[in-house]
Amino acid sequence: MRKRREEKDMKYISVVVPEEIDRELRFACADQATTKSRLVRRLIEQYLEEWRQGFEGKGGQIIGLEDEEEADKK
Repeated sequence: MRKRREEKDMKYISVVVPEEIDRELRFACADQATTKSRLVRRLIEQYLEEWRQGFEGKGGQIIGLEDEEEADKK
């Protein structure tokens, strides 16, 4: 039951990723069994976390992120 709720709460996003990440995602999505695994989500989350750390490390600020995180906790 929990798994269905997690899938229901997921949203589609568009991201620009390096060619290496794109290649890994395409390869993973080519296999239907792999598509439903956590590989795709893990690759995207890993890339976004690295990007966020680099962005914030350069003095950038992600606007609205804290508000969304607070809403997710409720």
